[in-house]
Amino acid sequence: MTDTETARARMILEVAHTAWERMAPLRSRRRRYCRFTYGDQWSDTVLDRDKNLITEEEEAIRAGCKPLTNNLIRRMVKAVVGRFRMERLENPEPTRRVDPGGINRLDELDARTLEEFLISGMAIHRIRREHRPAGAGIWADNIPPDRFFVNAFTDGRGCDIELAGSLHDMSIAELLMRFAGDSPSRAAALRKLYASAASDPGLFLPSTGLEEGSFFHAPDGRCRVIEVWTLECRERLRCHDPMTATFGILPAEEAGRLKKRNNARRKARLPLIRSRWEIAPVWRGRFFAPDGTVLDSFDSPLADGSLPYAIKMYPLVGGEIHSLVEDVIGQQKYVNRLITLMDHIMGVSAKGALLFPVECKEEKEPWNKYINLWATPGSVIPYHPFDGAEPHQVSSPAADIGAREMLQTQIQLFEDISGVNSALMGKSVSGAVGAERYESEMRNSAVSILDLMKTFADFTEWRNRLMSLA
Repeated sequence: MTDTETARARMILEVAHTAWERMAPLRSRRRRYCRFTYGDQWSDTVLDRDKNLITEEEEAIRAGCKPLTNNLIRRMVKAVVGRFRMERLENPEPTRRVDPGGINRLDELDARTLEEFLISGMAIHRIRREHRPAGAGIWADNIPPDRFFVNAFTDGRGCDIELAGSLHDMSIAELLMRFAGDSPSRAAALRKLYASAASDPGLFLPSTGLEEGSFFHAPDGRCRVIEVWTLECRERLRCHDPMTATFGILPAEEAGRLKKRNNARRKARLPLIRSRWEIAPVWRGRFFAPDGTVLDSFDSPLADGSLPYAIKMYPLVGGEIHSLVEDVIGQQKYVNRLITLMDHIMGVSAKGALLFPVECKEEKEPWNKYINLWATPGSVIPYHPFDGAEPHQVSSPAADIGAREMLQTQIQLFEDISGVNSALMGKSVSGAVGAERYESEMRNSAVSILDLMKTFADFTEWRNRLMSLA
């Protein structure tokens, strides 16, 4: 590579790193939504009375409560994914058409991608044609959002994307297989390159998000490769040869050679090759080592030169991303607080206590005898009555502060906000609900998440189109 090309490559890597850093808040929110989806719902931090940061779980324990979780979010996500898989069973033709051999197992891949889409509001697939142990063909890979970066864009179709890429962690064997080619010297150079990078952890400063790892550093024993695609403008010649009735595209650097050919034809009185200079957009892919070395570079392999990524972010109004899970976290937290409060109230309410006058106890009999005779749970409380009395039980019901009604209200609000109600989840209904009303509830529930599902359907359609062009 020339010095100019090397400088440009490093500039592209710096721009990619900047795009990665700007997506740090998005990755942080995604990790929080994942925690809530899979049951860790008491890890948000709050300020205690001394202005110290503690988790909500620690705050509840300090208040004498045992934090409980009723995971409605997971139930909601499973219901939507299950509805999607039922619809896919009824119409499997689109996936069979783009994946006739079934090597991608698109039904499973799309179900997991939809789960990610519901949690984070992002769905990303990388399309490539290559040979793998499972077979040779066109592969669609699900790219986790925490390993993906893209420039800020606002068009829901992604028409204003100019840079995109992802992070790869490879074994040294895979690295050599992909980038060494058939050159032993190239393989030796790659081994030396990654050995020096591993021994110099300060080569680049790590990412600011310590939880998510670094942009430049891979885990121990792995090699970090950074894939970056950029939309570039390139000069080219659009040519037509009347002699062979062919049309083609030549790089602008071929203008001198084309002129010589036309001079030769002019002398021989043959038709000249007609050409037109133009500037055309081209997606260019580069694979970088952590130190900025370009391991490989090439234009888009797709037939129309498209970006080989299918990207969908929801809803992207004003460039913002908000998932279905984000909409219901407030209700989920309140449901957890209510069931924890109800459990605490029932735990501290007196019940099954036995008031046993001391005069009624035999002197030689131990209190344990009376305790054991009494049904468990319970306790024996000796006391001296003012007048004659016999043992009797005191049972105090839990205070009714309307917690149950509040809990039911929050669960109903959860279903109303998410649009995933009992009808969509396929729950059985009482015989008093007619078939017409049940079908109406099903349609209304489907309408609530129709925008979300149609957006994901648009993503899969675009992914299928890219696969047909690979």
